[in-house]
Amino acid sequence: MKIDESLGTIQEVFAKASPFSLPLIKAAHKFMIELAPDAVVVPRLGEKSIAYGIGVKKMSEAYCYLIPFKDYVNFGFFHGTEIDSEKILEGTGAKMRHIKIRTLEDLKNPKLKKLVLRAIKDRRAARA
Repeated sequence: MKIDESLGTIQEVFAKASPFSLPLIKAAHKFMIELAPDAVVVPRLGEKSIAYGIGVKKMSEAYCYLIPFKDYVNFGFFHGTEIDSEKILEGTGAKMRHIKIRTLEDLKNPKLKKLVLRAIKDRRAARA
C-alpha cells in the first residue's frame, strides 16, 4: 500500500466520522487493504473521503472510495456503472455508484468483494 497524504491523512478522515460510522469506515478501510494491498490510497480531507486506486488520479486511476456519514459509510465505485452487472449499487450519476454500509455485516457481502475485484481489474485494463 502506498499512501499519498498531500490532501490529508487517513486519521484526519476518520476524525470526521460520527461515533456510529467510525467503526464502519475503519472496517471498510481494512477490508480494502486486505483485498488490494498494492492500492494507492489517497485520503481527501476536503471531500471527507479515502480513495483507493492504481494511482492518485481520482477519476482515471481510482476504483473505490469511502465517505463517512452520520449513520453509514458510502462505499463507492468511481466507474460503478461499468461494473455493476448485478445491480446492487445505488446512484444516478453518469459513472459513479455506491452502496451504503450500515453494519459491519454489510462488509461480508460476497457481492461487494466481487465488485471491488472487478473495479480493480477494470482500472488496470483501462490503464493498459
